[in-house]
Amino acid sequence: METANAVENFSLTMTRQFNASKQSVYEAWTREEALTSWFAPASEMTTIIHLLELKVGGKYRIEMLETNGTSHVVRGEYVELNPFDQLVFTWEWESDEQNVNSLVTIDIKEIEGKTEMTLTHEKLASQELVDLHSEGWLGCLVQLENYIK
Repeated sequence: METANAVENFSLTMTRQFNASKQSVYEAWTREEALTSWFAPASEMTTIIHLLELKVGGKYRIEMLETNGTSHVVRGEYVELNPFDQLVFTWEWESDEQNVNSLVTIDIKEIEGKTEMTLTHEKLASQELVDLHSEGWLGCLVQLENYIK
């Protein structure tokens, strides 16, 4: 008898429009100095880029540090890099004992003189993780909006 462990594919999608070029939005996701300015769900957090190998198959490791010293470290690998149009990367929390890799896709397109960015985070293991990541991404996107202004 063969058994398989089914993994649900929970996902979330968020879309934002920016009064900025596609290049500016893309570079906010791909330049170390940009990421350290906005890549955390709250402005009082500090972002530390430990590794950023911007190439397909390249790794990244980013730490988000709370004011109380609590550290949140995410790591992954770039799956696709299509300059100014799309980034796809795996997402794994170092503290996740199950080592569940989820997938983040950033799609960037120009619409009526503005840049629309859609973030899709898929292959999450539960609705609870969707809710937690939704809260985190909402905070990050507020920081991104403030950075791009």
